Amino acid sequence: MKPSLPVAALQMPPGKEDLALNRRMLEASITRAAQAGARLVALPELALTPYFCAAPAEKYRRWAESVEGESAAWCAQLAQRLGCAILLPLYEHDSQSGQYYNAVIGFDRLGQRLGNGALSRKLHLPVSDYPPPGYDEAAHFSPGDGLQIFEVEGWRCGVLICYDRRMPECWRGLRQAGAELVIVPVAGSGGDDPAFFLGELRTHANENGLMVICANKVGEEWLEGMATDNYGESCVINADGALLAHRPRLQGPGEVNATLDYRRLVEIRRQMRFFDRRRGDLFGPVPHGWVR
Repeated sequence: MKPSLPVAALQMPPGKEDLALNRRMLEASITRAAQAGARLVALPELALTPYFCAAPAEKYRRWAESVEGESAAWCAQLAQRLGCAILLPLYEHDSQSGQYYNAVIGFDRLGQRLGNGALSRKLHLPVSDYPPPGYDEAAHFSPGDGLQIFEVEGWRCGVLICYDRRMPECWRGLRQAGAELVIVPVAGSGGDDPAFFLGELRTHANENGLMVICANKVGEEWLEGMATDNYGESCVINADGALLAHRPRLQGPGEVNATLDYRRLVEIRRQMRFFDRRRGDLFGPVPHGWVR
């Protein structure tokens, strides 16, 4: 039986154009979460920068980093010093392909990289005029080509970056590949109200038998005279859809700490067999190779 896993989701204030300041704020929050006992800390989408996808295409290329870059080194050292795994969303530049991605990298409590390269690159890139001022992620990023399963403290994990959580196939694919925990970094609101946001996450957790950690920013994030409204609601969700911990928008920035119980996960999957009782003969499996 796997050990329980103390975790934390960071609900961060709006990002600034001063990226060094953003990193200092992240470090302070990660440190508080680790001191409260977290062995795995999840950060919001594009945690090191403001959300810039309403800006002209390619304008903020200077903010992009390699997965071997300065922020990666900082995160590895911090994970080792605090003794906790850290999942860091960042604006990635792949020097080999020349492509830019909305990505997540991670390090275990020894400062060793989790998985290979980027743990996940955002698969689905939304383009919309709503909510204002709108956004065009396809103008800034290339889409990823698959999801990756990796281990943290013996738990099998996957990542769905913000909009990817909208796609039921993503959740099914991760569960089919053996995931037990899904980390969901988010920025903005996507036009939803908080009740729908939480309900959507709880439903996916329940119907797939997956633990969920969701980390969001909170408050209006200004860039080029335009605001992205981050509504917070960071949370940790049990595999039956129950909220284990939750930080509403009105509570502002802070850390959401909870402990995931593996015995409870096993019990829920035995009692609520939605995933096991799918009609695979009708719908078929998730395509081979989609999850690495």
